[in-house]
Parts: sequence; structure tokens; C-alpha cells
Amino acid sequence: MTYAERVQHWNRLYDQAPEDLRFNVVAGAVVLVGAINMWLTVAIGFPFALLVILAIAALTAVRLPHAMGWVQPHPEQPGRAQMRIEGADSLYRWNLWYDRLTEPQRAAVLLVILLGAGIINMLLTIGNGFPFGLLFLLAILALVTVRGPYAAGWLVPPAEPRLNPAPQAPLLEREPAAVSRQVEAQPIPRDQAPS
Repeated sequence: MTYAERVQHWNRLYDQAPEDLRFNVVAGAVVLVGAINMWLTVAIGFPFALLVILAIAALTAVRLPHAMGWVQPHPEQPGRAQMRIEGADSLYRWNLWYDRLTEPQRAAVLLVILLGAGIINMLLTIGNGFPFGLLFLLAILALVTVRGPYAAGWLVPPAEPRLNPAPQAPLLEREPAAVSRQVEAQPIPRDQAPS
């Protein structure tokens, strides 16, 4: 089962649930995970709210593609689903630019991004007590977000502008499609001066 089919399956189950129960199921799951996270935090010093953030991320990963219309029926295999993300033209072009680089250049791009994030994170940690490694992990997450959908084949290539080979007449020289004519104003009898 592909990711798109799992998303479709879980959203179908969610949509079949009664409307007044949907919020309770989602909120109840997050509260349960929060209680487990709190118990782990008190018992062994597990990072506070980490499981809650992961639970919210998992719920978003299931619901967002469905809500955005990215899960579509597979055109060649009935009953199957596929991910098709349209409108991410910049994301597609960044990946094309990255694909055109040589292997050493690709490694250098990744090194510059991760090293830059690591240095900034370390300076913030030493100077302000910023969480160690957080910015570095966010940089990795951003790289996965940019590269992952492209590598999985989910991004739809941008439509190339179509050039019309036939020359057109300038706009002012064109014949108007519909010409509206003004009707002469006729005075209303009550507005006429008495004679």
C-alpha cells in the first residue's frame, strides 16, 4: 500500500465517522499521547511535548494531502491512488537545478546548508541558550521537504508557456466582439416642464 493509498484509507475512515465524533477522536488521541509524554517526562526526563508534536505532525501528514486535493485516483490502475502536487513550480525548478549539478557540487550544496545551519545553531546555543541542534534538524527537515516530493514523483512539472506562432493584430486594431450602443436618453414625462 502506497502513502497515497494510506492517506486515502485513513481519510475515508475519518469522513465516515459521525461529524460530532470527529473532533473528539482527534483531540482524544492527542490528549492520550500528551499524557504518555508527560508520564515519560516525569519518569525518565523525556523531552516535554515531543510526542505531542510528533502526533500532530502525523495527523497533519494524513489529513493535509487529502484536504489539499493532492491524493487522486491513479489513471492507469483503477482502485489505486497517487499523489499529485500541482502548483509547486518553484520547488520543481529548485530540484531541476539541483539535478543538473555534478556530484561534488551537490555534496557542496548540502554541506553549505547543513554547516551554515549548524554554525548558526551553535552560536545561538552558546550565546542565548537556544536548544542544541534544533536549527540543524529544521534544516534537515527543510531539505527533506524540498527534495522528498520530487524524488517520490509527486510534483507535477510546471506548464510551459505556450507561444502562439501566428501573429495577432494589435489590440486597438481588432474588431470588437460585441459593441454596445448608447440609447438616447428620453425624458420621463413627470420630469418635463409644464407647458
